[in-house]
Order: sequence, then C-alpha cells, then structure tokens
Amino acid sequence: MRTDGLAPRRHHWVWLKPDVVLKGTGISAPDRLFLRDWITSGRPLVVARSPSHHEIRLGVTRPVMGPRQRVGVTVAPESVLRVMPPLSLEAVQAHAPQSWQPTLQHLRAIGARYATDIRVYGSLALQYFAPEPCLNPDSDLDVLLEIGHEAAIDPLLTELEALQTRYPTPRIDGEMRMGEWAVAWRELGEVRRHPGWLIAKSDRAVALKREVVLPPTSLSIAVAAVRALHQELVLYPKPGLVSPLDNGAHTDMTPATFFKSLFALRRYFVHIARAGAAQSSFATLQALGMAAEARMLRATGGVNTHRGAIFNLGLIAAAGGACPGASAEGLCHAVGARWGNAILQVAATMPREASHGRWAAQQYGIRGARWQAAQGFPALVGQGLPAYRQALRDTGMPSRAALAAFFAIMAKLDDSNLVWRGGLAGLQFAQAQASAFLARGGVLQEDWEIQALVIHQQMVARRLSPGGSADLLAALLLLIGLETEAGKYEV
Repeated sequence: MRTDGLAPRRHHWVWLKPDVVLKGTGISAPDRLFLRDWITSGRPLVVARSPSHHEIRLGVTRPVMGPRQRVGVTVAPESVLRVMPPLSLEAVQAHAPQSWQPTLQHLRAIGARYATDIRVYGSLALQYFAPEPCLNPDSDLDVLLEIGHEAAIDPLLTELEALQTRYPTPRIDGEMRMGEWAVAWRELGEVRRHPGWLIAKSDRAVALKREVVLPPTSLSIAVAAVRALHQELVLYPKPGLVSPLDNGAHTDMTPATFFKSLFALRRYFVHIARAGAAQSSFATLQALGMAAEARMLRATGGVNTHRGAIFNLGLIAAAGGACPGASAEGLCHAVGARWGNAILQVAATMPREASHGRWAAQQYGIRGARWQAAQGFPALVGQGLPAYRQALRDTGMPSRAALAAFFAIMAKLDDSNLVWRGGLAGLQFAQAQASAFLARGGVLQEDWEIQALVIHQQMVARRLSPGGSADLLAALLLLIGLETEAGKYEV
C-alpha cells in the first residue's frame, strides 16, 4: 500500500487500484457502476471509521442535486494506491461560491493566528474532485481543526462562534481533532459552557466522553521513554540482566553504564517524537537513531547498553507523536503500518556483521528486532501486554506485572542476543525456563521471587542475557506509560 508516509485516517482521501474488489452490502447496480467510473477516472474516496485494521471503509457522496446519496464500500489495505490528508482552505477556496469567500478568508486568518491546521471535508472538498456540481444552497462548510496546543481551544471556539455570527452563510460545521479523538466543535463549545457528555470519534471507534483535550506532547513522550528505560533497569530479578543488585551475565557493563546512557538519550526521544508528529519517513527516524547510538557509545566508552532500546522505543515514541492518545496496541500497529516496509527493506541490505540480530538472522533464520517492529510488535501485542494487564489486575503491583510481561515475552521471543551468546541451545534453555515458570503460576506463586532468582542464577552461570526481551520490556513500559498519560486527560 502506497501511502506517501500517511496511514489512512477519517476524512483522508484514498485512491484505489482500478481492479479493486469492492465489498459492501446493499450497493445498488447504479451505485456500483458509479463507483467503478469514479475510481477508474482517477478520483478518490474518503476514509470512514474502520473498526478493523484489516479493512478500510470508504465512501463518497454522489454529486447530484437534492437529498444526499452516499455510497459506502469496504476494501483491503493492499488495494490502496495513495493517501492524502483533507484539503486545505487554500486548495478549495476557488471552488466555493462567492458568498462563502469572506468566511473562508477569515478562517485562513484564524488558522494562521493560532497556528492551527484547518482542513476541509464534505461537499466543498468533494467539489474539488467532482466534474458535476456538489454544493446546494443548504450545504454546510465542514472543517477539521487539528489542535496542536490546548491553550488554543477556547480562543478558537470563540473566534468560530463570532465568525458565524458575522457571516451566517455558510453554516460552519465540522470537528476539532485532538490526537486520536475528534468532537464536533459546536458540541465542544456547549460543553465548555455547560459540562456534559460529548460524542467523540476516533479512526476506529465512537465513545461518550466528558472532555477531550490534548494528549501527551513530545516532551512528555520523551520523559515516559526515559522513565521506561529506568524502570526496566531497576526491575529485579530479571534473569541474566543488569540491575542495581548485580551485573547479571555481563562483564562489560554496570548499572552506572546504563545511567550514563540514559542521560545521553534524553533529547533523542524528544526529537524522534517530533519527527513522528511531522509524519517523517523511516529514513529520518533512522538518522536520528544512528546519531543517538553514537551519543550513547561516547557516553558509555563504547559499551552497547541501549542499541535495541534506541530502535524499539524510538519507533514507539515516533508513533506516539504521530498518533497521540492512541492505545498501546494502536501504537504498535502504527509502527508497522507506517514504517514496516521501509524497516524490512533497510534490514535486507545490512551486512552480516552489522548487529547480533543480523548475524542471527543469516546464521539461523531468527526473526529479530526489525521483524518485530515491522510486524507491529507481535510479541508485545500477543504476549507482553496481555500478561502485564492480567498480572496488574491480579496483584495491583506494576513491578510484578512488568516481570510477568518479561517472562511471557522471553518464553516466546526468538531473542538474537541469547542466540549470539549461547547458540540455539541457549535460546531454547531460556525459553524453556520462562515457560516452566509461567506454567507454575508465574508471579502469582507464593515463592515466585525465589524461583525467578534461581532462573537468574542459572542464566548468569551460562552467560545468557535476554537483551532482546529486555528491550521489548522497556518498549512495553513506554506503551503503558503513554497510555496512562493519555488517560489523565479524560474525565
């Protein structure tokens, strides 16, 4: 799917392949003919709410006078040729009636004044693409305001209401979008005056909310990333890994080494979160990661403490910038959907000696960190996150939940660091120990700490360090941190 760096969102425009298979119920023969002509003529459809990641719901309103005739279909993601965000005010202004021009001109000024991206969807946007008239005397002007900072919300609402009073035609309708959720701006204005419930819409769901405001910023994403790395470091006992109590299976690094690395990486996460928010390509993210790796090695005297974390947490931080307020699973999916193909293309050109993961992939066919990221982190979505949430419900203790997630990841992950240190036998030993620990009840056992410590000692004796599992644990802790941070903004 060619998306020009964009994942399809509500109100985006999508161009389809001419041979696309259109799925839908209740599509009449005339509507199907209309859609075929529309698509083969090179015209786009608009993205609707799509509950599944495996299908995209699209629609278009037939450009006819009288009652609106909307045609909706569902397509597979691989049917998409190109994705484009909603049209700008500048792009559509020439297609609007003369009576609309003062409103559009003032909207452009309002957007510039508050650094707010104002886009257009609905009938006026359709008029941009359609060969026939789409507007009628009762048409609304549908706008999408992408809110970048919370301080702009109330002034924008005030300006919109004043503009509508001054220029009643056209009626200004539409939404304010703040991260994952969007609400009708008129409803939001009413709720700001008289608190109540709002209908909020995301790309995949509809919900009732008391309030919708801004999700985490790039700075708070960076804070959450550094906090996640620190939480992973101090967690104990993590079999084979460094903690404040011992150096695990490592002779080249200590907790102090990790703290130096953490300090060196703090600005990296700010920059990569901003790059994600700017819809940057994987090449840009990779350049930021390589620069961060160089800073890490300078800080640690050449010791690789966080190369995997730079990659995994960097991608999640970028996804957090691109999809603020998304769930943990949503951020995992965003990484694969936005940058997965590019990640695999770069990995295919890397030399054998580039990393332990690349060596293990070529030597044993191990699917390493890059495959995990390109697929949307299946070890986190399938093992780590469910284990964490269940253990948190059962114990109420985040540290025990984190260890439950760690063992769940280690039991299934093809950890290239274990293969590097102990071959396939080392990987199999670690997976077997983790699986047996979980089968006995995991962190819910009365003596779970003693059992985990025994596994730790066995791993240290074999010089086995599950560094890949540790990296994914840190990534999981970042996801949980971002999800928790986003939750603070909803009543």
